[in-house]
Amino acid sequence: MLAAVVERIDGSAVDMGYTMTDGGYENSERGGRAVSKPRSDSGGSTSDEFLQAVSAAADIDNFDLRHLRYFLAVVQAGSVSGAAQELYISQPSLSQQIRRLERRLGAALFVRTAWGVELTPDGRAFLDAVQGIPAQLRTAISAVAPAPSQWKVGVCGGVPEQALFEVQRGLSRCLERGNGFVNTDQSLSMQAVPAASQPELIERGELAFGIVRLPHSSTGLVCGTLLDEPLGLVMRKEHPLASSTTLSWEALASQRLVWYNSGCAPGYAEVVLSQLAELGWQPRLHPLDQDQDALFRHAMLSMPSLVALRPASVINDDELVWRPLPTQHAPRERLALATLGGSRFESTLRRAARQEGWMVSST
Repeated sequence: MLAAVVERIDGSAVDMGYTMTDGGYENSERGGRAVSKPRSDSGGSTSDEFLQAVSAAADIDNFDLRHLRYFLAVVQAGSVSGAAQELYISQPSLSQQIRRLERRLGAALFVRTAWGVELTPDGRAFLDAVQGIPAQLRTAISAVAPAPSQWKVGVCGGVPEQALFEVQRGLSRCLERGNGFVNTDQSLSMQAVPAASQPELIERGELAFGIVRLPHSSTGLVCGTLLDEPLGLVMRKEHPLASSTTLSWEALASQRLVWYNSGCAPGYAEVVLSQLAELGWQPRLHPLDQDQDALFRHAMLSMPSLVALRPASVINDDELVWRPLPTQHAPRERLALATLGGSRFESTLRRAARQEGWMVSST
């Protein structure tokens, strides 16, 4: 029989006050102390598994779970620099963390190549053994975490009201069906959250969903596309190009484009610039935190020479005009409702997508 004992910071121990019998846990107070025992079936296999888990856990006291995430990120990116960009940490810091992991394991996990890094045989063996751990841990957390009374939805900048209403309608229907809420509007909380911050907050459970632009550089998200529209040029009414109903790439060559600060729209910003370059426009950039709508409008109105890219549906300002780009294959803005794949919210998103006709994809 095993007693469940918790060790205090000062090193003393406290019994937790519960005994697990064949019928479950029961409180067994004995002079303020209690005993907790693992449940054992007729074959004793559960108890054996428990003892094995206790033994294994003792061997990983100084293992940092972040190192596993960093290791997987480097494997996926194929380089430390690429993984550092995805994780939003510096390359020297990531290199240091990987070296710490290798010292902990006593084996080299990567070897440098002309193109980045490759797994060593030990690295491959480690990957095969640990790649299922994050999903198992996520499943365990989801199994016991209490269902939130309010679903928090992160909203990046520049999201039109139409998309917000779609999200509210789709999720409210799911709340009503799944949980029996009467006042469903109060069960959703939409909050302004920068696009780059949303995946981490979703992964930590601080957000149930996020509204992001696709493609997104984060992996592990399940997304339902809310809006898919071509981008066009936005400018002040006084801009020299505003009087032209048809633009040309030659006319755009000298324009300065309001664009996202580094990390503001990870994935989306890089893809759109690449598409513009293929079409023949490599604009001079004016970086801006476009998750703040007030900053965007201030920049456009205070610097009349600037232009921006937006779908026509989001321009509701009498001081600004929208013009289509000179191509039938303009880059597109896709806004999507995202949640963590494998989480309790994935089935909710998929149900809402079926109801609302959203296309579902994974990152």
